[in-house]
Amino acid sequence: MKVKQEKTHSIKGSDIYSITMINDNNFKITFYTYGGYIHEVHIPLFDQEDQSEDVLLGYGSIDKVLESHGYFNSIVGRVANRIGSSRFNIDDKEYQLYPNVTPNHLHGGKVGFNKKIWKIENIQETGHSVRCIMKYLSQDMEENYPGNLDCTVTYELNNDNEFLMDFHAISDQDTIVNMTNHNYWNFHGHGDNYQNNEDHIVNINSNSICETDEQSIPTGKLLEVEGTKFDLQKDFLINKDFLNSGGIDHNYALDDQSMKEAVARIFSKKTGLGVEYFTNQQGIQFYTGNMMLDKYLGKYDKPYGFQYGMCLEPQHYPDAINHPNFPSPILRKNKNYLSKIKIKLRNDF
Repeated sequence: MKVKQEKTHSIKGSDIYSITMINDNNFKITFYTYGGYIHEVHIPLFDQEDQSEDVLLGYGSIDKVLESHGYFNSIVGRVANRIGSSRFNIDDKEYQLYPNVTPNHLHGGKVGFNKKIWKIENIQETGHSVRCIMKYLSQDMEENYPGNLDCTVTYELNNDNEFLMDFHAISDQDTIVNMTNHNYWNFHGHGDNYQNNEDHIVNINSNSICETDEQSIPTGKLLEVEGTKFDLQKDFLINKDFLNSGGIDHNYALDDQSMKEAVARIFSKKTGLGVEYFTNQQGIQFYTGNMMLDKYLGKYDKPYGFQYGMCLEPQHYPDAINHPNFPSPILRKNKNYLSKIKIKLRNDF
């Protein structure tokens, strides 16, 4: 295992660091303490382990990350996904949030966790893994959420080719929390096979999704996926017709929080590169880049565009606070929040 830490920028006296982790199998992850933004994920080719592909969309430099308005590859919080009408109640007290996708609230508001500088608390190295522990204190009423929320996020890479993320939080008041990662994957890589999302295979072990309205706000109902385009319980090929139909941007309900079996997997038919997801969360949002812009200048000067990246986001159900029948996102005072994500990086699909 190898790890490298490098200071890259300072903003108003706060330093931003780049961290690179490389395991003994030549799998490599680079991220920044700004927003926990993951800059690169390199998976070596199965038959050429000295060669690798960067399978993560992203910005060409940290300067572009600082300028961006999106959520590429970052920590998302306090509350990921949407909150309808930008408001919620805890114990009959109403809180009004910033409507950054009017009239609704998305991914933590005007300045979410993706725009915060996380402080490195510790980097732990063993013969089997490297772990970076980062902290951020979200002040009471930041983005109008109640409570001082003490957040800890851990990124870890090990020699089993697993990328692990733990999101921990504790508050001094009752509040709501739903933190996740927002990686934009494209397992064709940035080399000769580079293209949009077509020719990926996806599988999600779920038989129901949250029904949503025209603004992507859940209605409170769960819909069975059998017989619909949302049925991904068997390996499904993403093709042109699927993308032209609007793709998917929905939360899948998960029955298994044991982290013993993969809840989702996605890989490229062209490269054989991909991932398996394990989580202790109740849902996973699958998004096929349907709201991406027509053109971005991405890494390696590649022109990203509409439906060029896909996201799997383990989390609470969207707008759960406003639907009593959904698992509750309320974090009570002095109780522990813990969301766990394990991403198994593979080159042998």
